Amino acid sequence: MTPTDLTSRWQRCQRALAASQDGFWERDLRTQAVWYSPSFLQLFGFAEGDLPSARGAATARVHPEDQARFKAAYRVALRCLGNFDYEVRFLDAAGQWRWVHGSGRVWPDDQGQPAFISGAVADVHRKTTALHSLEQHRRELEALVRERTAGLEAALALAEQRRLEAERANAAKTRFLAHMSHEIRTPLNGVLGLTELALRGAQQPDQRRYLAVAQQAGQSLLQVISDVLDFSRIEAGHVELRHQPVDLAAVLAGTLRGVMPLARQRELLLMFDWDGDTDRVLCDETGIRQIVTNLLGNAIKFTAKGQVSLHAEARRTDGDHLALAIHVCDTGPGIPEALRHRVFEAFEQGDDSLARRHGGTGLGLTIARRLAQAMGGDLRLHCPAEGGTHFSLHLQLPIADPVATAPATAANAPGQAWLVYHQVAAGDWLARRMQRLGWQTRVLIGLREAQDQLRAGTAPLPDVVLLAEPALRPGMDLAALRAALPAARMHLLIRPDWHDPALEGDAAALQITPLIAPLTPDDLQRLRQPADAARPAAPGPGPDMTALRRDAEVLLVEDNPVNQLVGQEFLRALGLQVRLAASGDEALSACAQRAPALVLMDLQMPGMDGLEATARLRAMQHEGLWAGAPIVALTAHASDADRAACQAAGMSAVLTKPLSLDYLRQHLVRWLPA
Repeated sequence: MTPTDLTSRWQRCQRALAASQDGFWERDLRTQAVWYSPSFLQLFGFAEGDLPSARGAATARVHPEDQARFKAAYRVALRCLGNFDYEVRFLDAAGQWRWVHGSGRVWPDDQGQPAFISGAVADVHRKTTALHSLEQHRRELEALVRERTAGLEAALALAEQRRLEAERANAAKTRFLAHMSHEIRTPLNGVLGLTELALRGAQQPDQRRYLAVAQQAGQSLLQVISDVLDFSRIEAGHVELRHQPVDLAAVLAGTLRGVMPLARQRELLLMFDWDGDTDRVLCDETGIRQIVTNLLGNAIKFTAKGQVSLHAEARRTDGDHLALAIHVCDTGPGIPEALRHRVFEAFEQGDDSLARRHGGTGLGLTIARRLAQAMGGDLRLHCPAEGGTHFSLHLQLPIADPVATAPATAANAPGQAWLVYHQVAAGDWLARRMQRLGWQTRVLIGLREAQDQLRAGTAPLPDVVLLAEPALRPGMDLAALRAALPAARMHLLIRPDWHDPALEGDAAALQITPLIAPLTPDDLQRLRQPADAARPAAPGPGPDMTALRRDAEVLLVEDNPVNQLVGQEFLRALGLQVRLAASGDEALSACAQRAPALVLMDLQMPGMDGLEATARLRAMQHEGLWAGAPIVALTAHASDADRAACQAAGMSAVLTKPLSLDYLRQHLVRWLPA
């Protein structure tokens, strides 16, 4: 090539650089000298010589919150001799932070060692500020349309332009929220997971207290993220209801079980009642769970003492529908009359002053009511004069499987039931439910009163005895009660997370079996059956207390070191064997070498991501190169689109980060039961 050709090419390159609005840079990794193009300096308002060419001069101007992400991408590129990109805030010559998007590449020398790293940056600051101006744009559009009625064509063209701008802005907001959700959930998985592991091993009371508070703070942050994403989907009109046959009584009982630990921390009584028909209905189970969980969470948060109740009334309106009213009531301070009309508005709270006692986004009730309306119902508020707060969810749902109700006769009358509780108010709710079914009930305070009744010999002996968990004490002797009532059916009525292996073992030896509170209508119907009748076994402690198959091997595919640690320790705590793969390629090799019982697959990984790795594993299975196993997504991506993509790739289910040990156990038992 002649010198003239070289000169021509160099001039062409200079013209291209000068014409580009992007800034260019290159660093010599041997001398550490850095070159910046004139467009780079102009982009950030620097004159020639203002920005030193020494190593680190530009990096130091990256926002402190973005440093770790920027350096991580940089290091990966150096290690892999590949490309990298980043989006960070950069301090310009005027002292202003500007969002920029950069990309680069590492170039090796003849020996394959990194020699140069070069790249380009583009100003994307306007994109991030577009959301803030969206509302202003809409107001301007309305004004222009009113003012230009004479020029209809021009107004329509402008409206179309603004519509496209709004769509682009909404799309940018959706991408931003999804990105931020992932970026927050991923480290939060490490924070909550390691906190839970530390809490399991902590011995000192103050250590356990500090860790418990840290875990609660992390859960609060997770709820904020979930509320913002849910509200964004609802605002965008992306509420998708999945109707399927559901036992709503069981759904509500399970939802109440989920908030029991929080209520226990505040020493509140939790009451449950289902009054009426028990037909299975067609509805969106997830949406109803979300509404009721939100109402229960608010009730517990704002109730300092007393009780929170969940009461459902179900009546057939005709042969095809069930009219359902779900009430969540508390004994808290109630809501001032002046604020009641605002509680369902977005970002509103009863107390929005700097001195408020309770945090939150102010989105929970907005989301709950929008979901209720999407289901064709409504959510209403009532504050009784005597105090407290009463929310009612009203729905009309199609009946899926009608339940035939057998007429009550003397032959099938249930009999006598003793309810052993720690206080009368706690037992009265269940007593009233059982009385509606024909039971003769007696609420007794503690095991001592039950023994006193037996010694007095004045009351009829019970057919069923329910020993509620708050009345159970470590080391209590149940043998005397069993000896005095050898024919009675006895159950421990316990919360899902109750844990007293010694007492549970003693009870099992005495044929006292556990039931999980609160009891569903099906549970109460099973109590009516005599002990020697052929019937399904009494419900055990539930999936979250069911053992997994010991020593089953799980392949954990995860590239984040912290989440690798959390995942490995969680799986080992569940009695499972763990193999680790840090990438999609490693997952393929690991499965080809030895088939695991289950694969936990992260989605976002460098190189081959989790979706591609899953698709290839399923192809290997189809070709007979791999025996196959359930593949469960383990991801911080939480949108419906992400779930659909996982299903299309061949995944069996999706678990959303951050994880807890109980959450992981509840789902893995589906594929790895003991």
